[in-house]
Amino acid sequence: MLAKRQDQAILSARETQFVTHGALNIVESAIYCGVRCAAIESGVRDGKLRGRRLGRNVIILRSDLDAFLAALDIIPAHTPPSILRRREERSLGT
Repeated sequence: MLAKRQDQAILSARETQFVTHGALNIVESAIYCGVRCAAIESGVRDGKLRGRRLGRNVIILRSDLDAFLAALDIIPAHTPPSILRRREERSLGT
């Protein structure tokens, strides 16, 4: 069954088969994205991720989840100044 460890869903290979349909609940969405449930819940709460009510459950369409992920900022590569300095010194041969 489903075991939670610090808000992170851990599922067996058999249980991950349910993630193949078009609408996902919070736990399935978190598994799909590889994040904690709280990250999905805050995205829905902040209005950045479209969630729909189905009874007491919140469901998220896979297409909405993919659009949300595609809209996230891309993190630029960052090399600390100390490393850049070292690389420059090595290239100059000092």
